[in-house]
Amino acid sequence: MQPGPTVTDVTAGHIEAIKPPIALKRAADPDEIAGLVAWLARKEPGYMTGSTFTIDGGMTL
Repeated sequence: MQPGPTVTDVTAGHIEAIKPPIALKRAADPDEIAGLVAWLARKEPGYMTGSTFTIDGGMTL
């Protein structure tokens, strides 16, 4: 999994500086990242191997 900039205590002072290259013009909420992590921990994606999920609001477009 490749999460993009996420609002945390550590990144709080830097979020405004890193918003410009993000297509959605905002950093992720931790719950948005946690949602993908929770899904990956479920039984349903159990047959997936070698997959990469980029969850960065369009930063790598």
